Amino acid sequence: MRLVRHGPRVAVHIWFGQPVMDGETLDRSPRWCVAIDGRTTDDAGELFHVEQAWPYCAKEPIPAGVYHYMVAHAGWARLHDAEHPKARPRRPIDFHKLPLRF
Repeated sequence: MRLVRHGPRVAVHIWFGQPVMDGETLDRSPRWCVAIDGRTTDDAGELFHVEQAWPYCAKEPIPAGVYHYMVAHAGWARLHDAEHPKARPRRPIDFHKLPLRF
């Protein structure tokens, strides 16, 4: 799914089980949970809800390997290339700033 119009695609993982916050499994009853771009919480620290992602990602399911690759690639971009579109997925892609592919 995309977080903004004309933004890069980010990976979404939906599962039924105990919620996870900051990498720690919470001791709560099982429920539908979602991780967007490898994160289970928003910037305010609140857990994402499935209703935020399901309408946008249900039509294009991806295999688990692709999900892990997309999350790893976004993590690499945040660490090594701040201008990469995946480093800032909440901003539209500025095609004038992208390097040429050849």
